[in-house]
Amino acid sequence: MKPISKNIGLSVFFLFVCQLYSLLAADNSETRLQVNQTAQTAQKLVVLKLDDLVAGTKGVAVPERFQRVADFLESKNIKYSLGVLGYSLLEDNPVYFTWITDRAERGSVEFWNHGLLQRKQNPDGTFEPQYAVDEFLRSYAEQLHSLTTVDSLAKAKLGLEFSVWGPHWSNANLDTDRALAQVGTIKMTFGYPPVVEQYKGFVLRNRIDIEYPTHNPDYEAFLINYAKKSKEWDYFYMQGHPASWDDTRWENFVKIIEYLEKEGVRFVTPSELYKILGY
Repeated sequence: MKPISKNIGLSVFFLFVCQLYSLLAADNSETRLQVNQTAQTAQKLVVLKLDDLVAGTKGVAVPERFQRVADFLESKNIKYSLGVLGYSLLEDNPVYFTWITDRAERGSVEFWNHGLLQRKQNPDGTFEPQYAVDEFLRSYAEQLHSLTTVDSLAKAKLGLEFSVWGPHWSNANLDTDRALAQVGTIKMTFGYPPVVEQYKGFVLRNRIDIEYPTHNPDYEAFLINYAKKSKEWDYFYMQGHPASWDDTRWENFVKIIEYLEKEGVRFVTPSELYKILGY
């Protein structure tokens, strides 16, 4: 048998390499397609962040608008979270405390640290001097006092540990970062502080608004924002203020929730989210 010439041998080798590359490229393309399809069909994780829970009056556990939200979401087995204003825990209120602990035990809602102070506004829109500076723009010592006081009240009055925090009527600063770093129970925050240097927990920054402007749920405005941002994020939170929702605003909130149900999102508590994400 005559030996194969060098040119023929090189041709065969080149053909083999080309075929191998084509197979690998096809395999990679299929893999990328599968990854993209998985990303596009992944179930969105949504945290409902509802602010400003306080006790009701005249022996009623919570204000009527909060009760309406709780009844609606729980009837749909939708998990949600409520920010407790710490001052509402200062005085003993068994009816209010039981309302919170019963729901916490059922796991339908997570309660979180929403700051300590009550900000009282004068009829002319101004604030008393003690409320002129936002709670979490104050000194490190004052912020740490707010955080630890609510933490202690939750444990003493409710037997609960608030592992999530978000500011009330306030921005935040570098002292917030320092203070949070000293409160080991707080594993996650909503959106703040803007700069993190010392706090080691998870800051959830992905937010899709439901209120336009704040306090006013707007279904149509939400749809526009959701169409854009839901393509970018697999998880996010939505902030609301139930105490401000009249019947019209309430109807818009209901439509938003029903839309998300049709979208097939998964509603989770804040703690569930940070555990799913591995924090």
